[in-house]
Amino acid sequence: MKKRGIKVYLNNSRASLKQYERPLRFKFIFDRGPKIDTLSGTGNAVVKFRERESSSYTYVGDTKAGLYTQLFRKWLSPWVVEVLRDDDLIYSADLEMDILMNSKINVQLDSSSLGDTIAWIPVIHKLIEKYDCDLYVNSFWNELLSIFYPDIRFHPPGYRENGTSAYIGIGWYEEDNLDYHKRDPRTIPLQHVAGDQLGIDVGSEVLFPDTPALIRDSSPSIEGKYVCIALDSTANAKHWHYPQGWQQLVNYLDSIGYKVVVIQKQAVNLEGVIDKTGDVNIIDRAVDIYHSDFFIGIGSGLSWLAWALKKPVVMISGFSLPYCEFETLNYRVINRDVCHGCFNDPEHKFDKGDWNWCPRLKETPDRFICTTSITPQMVIDKIDLLISENNLSSY
Repeated sequence: MKKRGIKVYLNNSRASLKQYERPLRFKFIFDRGPKIDTLSGTGNAVVKFRERESSSYTYVGDTKAGLYTQLFRKWLSPWVVEVLRDDDLIYSADLEMDILMNSKINVQLDSSSLGDTIAWIPVIHKLIEKYDCDLYVNSFWNELLSIFYPDIRFHPPGYRENGTSAYIGIGWYEEDNLDYHKRDPRTIPLQHVAGDQLGIDVGSEVLFPDTPALIRDSSPSIEGKYVCIALDSTANAKHWHYPQGWQQLVNYLDSIGYKVVVIQKQAVNLEGVIDKTGDVNIIDRAVDIYHSDFFIGIGSGLSWLAWALKKPVVMISGFSLPYCEFETLNYRVINRDVCHGCFNDPEHKFDKGDWNWCPRLKETPDRFICTTSITPQMVIDKIDLLISENNLSSY
């Protein structure tokens, strides 16, 4: 019996293994660039990326389970992804129509600058109109932004929620890197930088919504008519370098009946002002600007805050070209007869680490001539025009 059993076993042949093919599964999202994950399945396939209106492919490559394919380009555009196996189309998706519409979208503001943030948030808000999406934003200024945009959830930098279809970064990156910028940001208005990265045609200036009740119904902390000013910025090239220019403006404003309130963080050495310098809550800054008649400053975040509050601004700047900042109620003071606009010149890259950055004239006596040539009278002329056009009276 034992020998018979061994004989039967030896005469058996091993059955051949049958391979069962499992369909490939995919997940298509935008994660600082279009990205398709091949989640599971067997066999290989070919991934192709193109823009919706284009018949040519930006990228073609192989994929299989456990791999993902992501393009280098960081700005949003109407991507279409196609996956083929043996020339048969097994998966396709339109990023805008199939993935972003009615989905959850996250925008991450990679700049901590107040000015950048205020310039870009009205453009970011347009994503809700375009995709009817659930939008949440990561920023460094959530306390301020949340009262203007209650239909957006605000979180600290780096925050992510499950089920998000798109993570989009907004920032001022390497200016000539076309993977980060559709156009050189030096050559377009600041709001258009966000528009390019979000795939939104900004067109004309996108304004803030109406001032929220928290600010609108507040009581002024200063009695009488006053003007807010801010002298300083993070770059010396932005400053007004005319000797004693600010003091002469303070004296003039006082002579026509205005109190002058300094609302910047840095200490100042000015006479005849109400000194509210220091590390003050941004909502309190907004309240002071809101109850003022107008704001005088440079190309800085507080000028953008005044713009958001729909206050007239006298902006003293030769560092940038007028198209760079906002235009609405901007009484810009610039001297076009001297060197100016280096910040928006593609020939020069702004160096944040160089406090005295002045790329054309740094080693000459004419360093910062763009603002040393702006006289107090030039600024006073703009102040008078502003008062007249906005029907303001200091007395």
